[in-house]
Amino acid sequence: MTDRRRSENYKQVSGYIPLELALEFKSICARLGISQGDAVEEMIQDWIGKTTGSGGKNTPKQAPETIADLVRLNIIKLKSCGIKNLQALAEGEVLPTPGDFAIITSVLGIPEQERMKIWQGTYKPSVYPDPRGVKVYRVSEGVKTDECEYSENP
Repeated sequence: MTDRRRSENYKQVSGYIPLELALEFKSICARLGISQGDAVEEMIQDWIGKTTGSGGKNTPKQAPETIADLVRLNIIKLKSCGIKNLQALAEGEVLPTPGDFAIITSVLGIPEQERMKIWQGTYKPSVYPDPRGVKVYRVSEGVKTDECEYSENP
């Protein structure tokens, strides 16, 4: 997990708000099991989007292409779903299990077709055409027999 205090990619911001508002904010964060930093980050992103017209809740967000994008855009909503390593997932340091991916997309209400695009965007198949073709064997009692070669090039 990233230590935001020591990371070059994070900067502290602060301000003074009424005591009642601060207490309610802290209480809600604790009840939802999310960090105050994550909540403040989401609020600032929404405020910037509303102020500049460049995003936020009033304008559609760019569709996530990878699981890391999906988690990063929705980390606050995902905090309470029981997925471990959300920050590492958001930064692309680790990949989720298929079960965790199913939970993430279910919690977010992602349609099946979009799930497939995100999965494929993350797990890009690395298929390298081999001009020699593929050798295919029939295995009988642990012994390879009937070797033949398959190639798409006639």
